[in-house]
This record gives sequence, structure tokens and C-alpha cells, in this order.
Amino acid sequence: MNSIVITSGWLIALLGALTVLAAVATAKFWDRGRFRTAHRAAGLILVQLLLLLSIGAVVNKQANFYVTLGELLGQSAPDGYAATIPHNAPRLTSDNTGHDAIARWIAEHPGGADKGTVIPAMLTGARTGYHLPAQIYLPAGYTAPEAARRDYPVVMFLAGYPGTVDSWLKTMGVGAALDKAINARALPPMIAVLPEQDPVRGKDSECVDSATGVRADTFLTSDVPEILTRHFRAASGPENWAVAGYSTGGFCAFNLALRHPDKFSAAASLSGYFRPIIDRSTGDLYQGDLNLRRANDPRLTINERRPRPMHLFLSAGLGDKEALADLHAYRPLIRTPDVATVYDSRPGGHNFATWNETLPALFQWLNGWLAAHPDRGQQPDTRTS
Repeated sequence: MNSIVITSGWLIALLGALTVLAAVATAKFWDRGRFRTAHRAAGLILVQLLLLLSIGAVVNKQANFYVTLGELLGQSAPDGYAATIPHNAPRLTSDNTGHDAIARWIAEHPGGADKGTVIPAMLTGARTGYHLPAQIYLPAGYTAPEAARRDYPVVMFLAGYPGTVDSWLKTMGVGAALDKAINARALPPMIAVLPEQDPVRGKDSECVDSATGVRADTFLTSDVPEILTRHFRAASGPENWAVAGYSTGGFCAFNLALRHPDKFSAAASLSGYFRPIIDRSTGDLYQGDLNLRRANDPRLTINERRPRPMHLFLSAGLGDKEALADLHAYRPLIRTPDVATVYDSRPGGHNFATWNETLPALFQWLNGWLAAHPDRGQQPDTRTS
């Protein structure tokens, strides 16, 4: 079942066609047969079920919640993630493995003078051994000869649960939004990485190293940066790395940044929460280990001393009462020298439309975070006017 992709257009078309056929058949045989009441009821129920399946398939494709049937049913497979990216996508490790494949992919999928390139890839972590997918955005001009010696800041985008590495890219359109902002000089060119954050399919990792042995934190904060800096001109140092997420990804962003100030200097939460949770989607991540749970509680880690200020972005729509309450409860915990930007005065609920409308404010904050490190300005600007 992990090989059955449920986000394909043909499946949605098939469900739509079956819905129409069922409706036509129900109408045609409405007054025929001896057991009219029974077949009328069966026909109506079938039409409604197919209609619900069709709507669900469309919503799932738009939001990229589940990619395969196995994932939808909570089944995992060692190679289940392989079906989520093209078979010829680069396979990258922390050494030079996959470097030639990157050049080949860029040559076959050029961006343009004002359009970045998105590279799907399988990342193999040296510390975790995980083989997980990611989407990597390179800004326009990245391959230009004059940019050959330029390093770029990196933003890691994390999804909610359920979600995939395509959620930010396809549902939120973050690639096109970055192109627009960079071309308008509202952002300097940067690399964006959208990595898989749930090593076990169908289980919300909360991006933590759990007591059950799942090492999502290590993969995201050690393996991914190591691979990115090895294969791309990703600038090193926490002043060059930020992490952003929506919903569960918002918790991940704050938790990872506060736990690893040596890796990140900025974190953004879009309708996120700020407390470790245990529910049906996560399973018992902490196995009764209070110290582990406290170590993954941003309400506590925000008070720990860090070598440099943390730049934080918090947002929630006015209609998202739970996220808004979490934001307002967390905001007083952020104290100088950390810097907080709050975006909580716009309408909207806990949905992609709200998060998409938040992108301009998020980019404005990112630009301010980048401006906080003026030494970057010494690098040549290769953007087209």
C-alpha cells in the first residue's frame, strides 16, 4: 500500500467519474425493480460516500497531508518515502555522494533569471542513518559564475502534522513567494530546505529525539545542516540559519532553535504551540522521562542562557482561538536580549489560507533577521535588477 500514491490526478478523476456514474445509475433505476426502497437507499449512500471520497482526495492533494495509501492507513515501510520524490532525484550524503546528480538535476531543470530551482532529494544522515526526502530551493543566480564564491543563509521550513515535504512548496507556494520577494529585493537570496521531519511514516515525531529511539531532532539539527553545507554553498554558523514552521512545525521550530542555539539564531511559528504534547498521533514520546519532556518544552528552554539573542516570530489568525491563546500566553516569557515579532491582528483560522497570507510578514521578519548581521552585506549581490 505504500506504493499506491493517492495525490495523483488520475485518482481524483477516477473518483469523480465514479461519483457521476453512481448518481446517473441511481437516477436511472430509481423506479425499477421490486425492492425500490432498498436500492434507492443503497444508491444514495454510494453516491454520498463517493462524493466524500472525491472531496477528501481533492483536499488531500491540495494540502499534501498523505502521499500514499499506506501512510493514510498508518502503515510504514522502510522505503516508503522513496515514492514521494522522482526516481532520478539526487541521493545526498554528508560526503560527496550525489554531488554530480545535483549538477545534472539543475541542468535538466533550470530556474531562470528571476526564478529559483527546486531540487527534490533523498538525504542520508550520517548520525541517524535515516534516508528521508527533502525539497531544496536555490535562488535565481545561484549557478551564475559571479556567485561561485558566495555563501547563502538558510531557512528550514517544517510542516504541520499530517504534512509532507511538499506542503510548504505546493500548498503554500513558498518557492514562488521567495522568488517574488527576492526579485523585489524584500529578501536577499537564500537557500530554503524543506526536510521530512517524521522518520516513521504516520507518526508525529514532534521533531524530538524520543525515548522510543526515533531521532528526528538529530536528523534535522545535525544531519540536514551537514548535508546542506557539504553539497551547497550554505553559509555556516547559527547567524546564517533560521527555522520556520506552521502548526506542529511551529512547535518544532521554536523547540529546535531554543535547544540548539549553536545551529539556529531565529525561529518562526505560524499558528504553532509551545508545549510538548502526547496524543494519538505522537504516541508516548517521552516514556515517563520528565527530564526529557522538560528539555523539549519551549516554555522552559526560553529562559536558558544563550551565547547570542534569539530572533522569534509568532503569528496566529484572530479566528484561531487555541493558537492565539498559546501565543499570548507565551509572549510574556520572551525577554531581552531575545527579540520577538508578533503578528496577531489579522483575521484567519488554522488553515493554509491564513498561513499563506502571513508569508509577506514572515519574509519581512526574515529580512530583519538577516539585516541584524551586516557582515553579510560584504558579499556581492548577484540579483537581477
